[in-house]
Amino acid sequence: MKLAVTPFAVDDIRALTDAGADVFIVGHGTYANRLVRSFDEADIKRACELAHSLGKELIVQVNVIVHNDLLAPLESYLAFIDSIDADGVIFGDLAVYQLARRRGMTNRLFYNPETLNTNYYDPVFWGKQGIQGLFIAKEIPLADMTRIAASSPIKLAIIGHGHLNMFHSRRPLVTNFLEYQGEDYDKYLQARNLRLVEELRDESYPIVQDEHGTHIFRSKPMASFNDLYQLTAHIDLFVIDGMFQNAAYLLDVVRDYRRLLDHEDPEQARTIALRYATTHDTGFLHKPTVYDVDKEGSR
Repeated sequence: MKLAVTPFAVDDIRALTDAGADVFIVGHGTYANRLVRSFDEADIKRACELAHSLGKELIVQVNVIVHNDLLAPLESYLAFIDSIDADGVIFGDLAVYQLARRRGMTNRLFYNPETLNTNYYDPVFWGKQGIQGLFIAKEIPLADMTRIAASSPIKLAIIGHGHLNMFHSRRPLVTNFLEYQGEDYDKYLQARNLRLVEELRDESYPIVQDEHGTHIFRSKPMASFNDLYQLTAHIDLFVIDGMFQNAAYLLDVVRDYRRLLDHEDPEQARTIALRYATTHDTGFLHKPTVYDVDKEGSR
């Protein structure tokens, strides 16, 4: 299993490599949602060259919802990704798949439609389309991941550490609300420090608006230290997402996971997990879904 991480800057790649990262995920804000930072093409090229010089991989995130006016520039952007020999492309819109197929890039693609890859036929189908891998839906519990992985002909990926997105609207909801309140919204959009509090729940949810709309995340980031050794048997790409964090945090997290991967020690995993217990949870890894069935196969 490879550790993938979302660096905040090109210069972070060397330190993250020393900490134990194998793969780096970057993207341009025009073509990707929920980035820790938007990299322009010059920075993406530099990041790819640096990663390759260190014997590591670079994946470009292209998970935007594609509208007609984006098709032509997207085609040029994929040509750029092809020209720098990036190792992968994460996509969610089938327009990206079609354009990548025209360029003979399907073997670099990772399909991540957020919530749709929920069963063991998904990787079988996408394997026939020639893509490199797919992301299992984040709501799928660990027990079901093992069933999906059992017959997968392609690589499987998950976001194993970090904030999970649970809502996306194309509408600029933050701007609309703050304008209604008579507030200056620019400082809030840049700071990314807004949280949404529900009236009936004692939790708050990070909320971000970018050029693609509004995104709401789970109240706590997830961590997978106690489940890492089970995941290594089934997951090829384990993503550590730095959204709402910083470069120092990423270094610490990568070091902790690398330490466990290099020296299998369940007791140490429990010790590390305790350090994150008050600020993180385990996401959906141990939460049954409404689609769970009993032993007889009935709902």
